Amino acid sequence: MSTTAQTLRPDDGSGSGPGTGTGTSGLPGRRTRARGLGLGPGGMAWLVWRQHRTAFLLLLAAAAVATAGIAWLAHDASAAVAAAEGPGEPSPAAGAVLDEAYQRLNSVGMALAGLPVVIGVFIGAPLFAGDLETGTAKFVGVQSHGRRSWVVTKLGMAALFTALAALSTGIAMKALLTPLARHMAINANFTDAGGFDTTGPVTVALALLGLLIGAAAGLLTRRTLPAMVVTFVALLAVKTVWSWLRMAFAPTVTETTGGGRFGEDDTPQIPASGVEVDTSYVTGDGTLHGWSTCTRADDASACLRREGVVGWSVEYLPFSHLGAMQWAATGALAGLLLLTVGVLAYAARRALR
Repeated sequence: MSTTAQTLRPDDGSGSGPGTGTGTSGLPGRRTRARGLGLGPGGMAWLVWRQHRTAFLLLLAAAAVATAGIAWLAHDASAAVAAAEGPGEPSPAAGAVLDEAYQRLNSVGMALAGLPVVIGVFIGAPLFAGDLETGTAKFVGVQSHGRRSWVVTKLGMAALFTALAALSTGIAMKALLTPLARHMAINANFTDAGGFDTTGPVTVALALLGLLIGAAAGLLTRRTLPAMVVTFVALLAVKTVWSWLRMAFAPTVTETTGGGRFGEDDTPQIPASGVEVDTSYVTGDGTLHGWSTCTRADDASACLRREGVVGWSVEYLPFSHLGAMQWAATGALAGLLLLTVGVLAYAARRALR
């Protein structure tokens, strides 16, 4: 009887049939249970780990190094903010250190914003494309493990390592962002990709989205290099559209003035931890006019009065609202993740039929 037939033959419960998988240890059923759980040698999780362990370990190692480096920068940033907010005027040296902390924040944030692309191209795209390209995927259906188990295990393990990497860097990045944004948000814009997409639950959601898009591209193209190119282009498009939609989830706050005070010095003052979203003139009935209204008039004040302007309206986003904004955005990303899973399931059936 062949090895495949022995693996597929059910155990008759007597402990003596082939299904028990009695090995050299003399413990009936041990091999079968290990394979069923996918934990022992020959199990699906074990096979996936052996195949992709280099990529998974490199991802975790890179995330660990990045997390440690960002944590060190966060410690320095907190110290710089404490020195700047101390009694008396901060020294020029303290100001220089604080400026450098903001520069580091922006540089690290923009680098981490590319994490979904890196994961999609180098983890997601080769995940299935490599097996389809070499033809090893053809043997999945004739082994003791089904194709669905193969797809689910590969995606599950890749998603686990992706989530761990994104979570660790996201926590460290939040520790770096928080003191700097609370001190002066205008220099640490937490609504752009470097601040918003690299902290909180959005970090994990975008990383998983990159993985799924890469995996779907691999199943559709069945070639590693084309899958990597398609993934790169697709994720750049996603990030571009996301940059347009991000502020739609912002729970902003609006401050207004009245009484006919619309000089430049009369605009409402927003907290240092807030990011200005929009500034407009406001009329008595609440209508907003752009700040460029009447700029070409000979008498701007008279022109504004004729337009019914009575003051300013300033819309801003406090840093304290960042968490609510990120969870709302994550909800939208969850819908996109489910859509991508649907495309991936279709691509898997098409590629493995």
